[in-house]
Amino acid sequence: MRRRISRVLAGAAAVGAAATLAASAGVAPAGPSSAAERRQGSDLVNETFTRATADPRFIGYGSACLTGAPRGPVPGDGEHPLGGCREDPVGPVPPGNGAPHGYLQLTDAHNDQSGAVLFDSPIPATDGLDVTFEQWQYGNTSQVPADGISFFLTEGTARLTRPGAFGGSLGYAQKLPDDDPNAQIIPGVNGGYLGIGLDVLGNYFGDWEHRGNGCAQRSPAGTTFHVPAPGPNMVTVRGPGNGTEGYCWLDATTSNKTTSGPWPSTLPGRLQGDLSALPPNVTPEQAEALLEPVKRTVHVVVSPAPNPVVTVDIDFQDGKGFQRVLSFPAPEPVPSTYKFGFAASTGLFTDVHLIRRVVLKSERPLGSLHLTKEFAGWGEPGKRWNVIRYRFIVTNTGEEPLNTITIKDDLAEGLTCPVTTLAPGESVTCTGSHTVTEADRERGFVKNTATATGAREDDHTTVTSNESNLTVEVNEKTKPKHHPTKP
Repeated sequence: MRRRISRVLAGAAAVGAAATLAASAGVAPAGPSSAAERRQGSDLVNETFTRATADPRFIGYGSACLTGAPRGPVPGDGEHPLGGCREDPVGPVPPGNGAPHGYLQLTDAHNDQSGAVLFDSPIPATDGLDVTFEQWQYGNTSQVPADGISFFLTEGTARLTRPGAFGGSLGYAQKLPDDDPNAQIIPGVNGGYLGIGLDVLGNYFGDWEHRGNGCAQRSPAGTTFHVPAPGPNMVTVRGPGNGTEGYCWLDATTSNKTTSGPWPSTLPGRLQGDLSALPPNVTPEQAEALLEPVKRTVHVVVSPAPNPVVTVDIDFQDGKGFQRVLSFPAPEPVPSTYKFGFAASTGLFTDVHLIRRVVLKSERPLGSLHLTKEFAGWGEPGKRWNVIRYRFIVTNTGEEPLNTITIKDDLAEGLTCPVTTLAPGESVTCTGSHTVTEADRERGFVKNTATATGAREDDHTTVTSNESNLTVEVNEKTKPKHHPTKP
């Protein structure tokens, strides 16, 4: 499979993280602005979401849709290609068929919605990531605006089947609706690693409704129901989870992290915009002009593994530029690769949730050819643990076309790539496998190293990628695990 990575337009590079990391939530404004303070990573993605279509690696789930496309039927709860929004919108949403003035709409103001997109292409943890995006939360049709938007990371091998739960779970975490023991718990995102909640209502802060099941560290607000919600207008972070377990509370922008409330937010501005309505028959251009003053721009940096630190900066459109709001260590263990996405939700209370202009860079510059090796699963049915399947993602991160793409691995067999020529910004997913030996079983794991090579089109010079290592545990008495070898 060959994929196109959009080149970032000149002048649209994301603002990088400042060199000095803040020690806790509520850090004094520290928005980086000078060129010397910016990270010089490699450009990976630039998706505006203003058109009728989007980069096909962005997969939609639930209510996620494009206002730039013509309206159509309700997308449904599960996975779907990003297309037009529903024909019966609620709230002051941008008009449909609005390209080139469209948005990624995660929810309109219908109740109990959850919508998400996942960028289904892994990003190496060893190179970090730097993402900037615009977000809108506005136009509630209820007494209180709700709920919020989450920027999330999953393990690079994970694939979503649906968004996480609606309401206070912001499409990332799990939820037992209203803590009703007769209700069915709704799982969080598959393979969740990190969920940064831009939480307007404030329930994402608390562990009510079974958020954080099985976690040793619980939210300061505990598991009880709070009125009003315990963490309004707050950036709250939740960690790894899968299904109905995990998604533990990690940190938040509050000056009080004890179990005795209240928990005031330290954000220097409001996440929610004060636009309450759009005129009847508003045109896409008019809607764009009215929405522009109420956007918030968010900048998230995850420094390179093995000990990544996460920083969050927000521009509240108040003339002060980006302001550092949160800095915290990423949870352990760190996966070898990430996938990233966005989610949003409504519950009893509602808002319209939009995303635009997503710019993604590696936090550390990549070479001209980059390789990520991943565990792709076990062999045929009945032969589990006998054959390890590998996935090799090769990306041309240089400025010249590369031919004769080849994978070299000290153990993998049957190495194949569907294409062997990559234009600048293109990637290809190659495959291979290894048959587990008796010596592997005695050792308890299989560790191997891969590199990729290519030849420049102009002078045929060989280009070699980084080394990508992977260790897969092979023990029939326990469930096998896989993890990258730290450099």
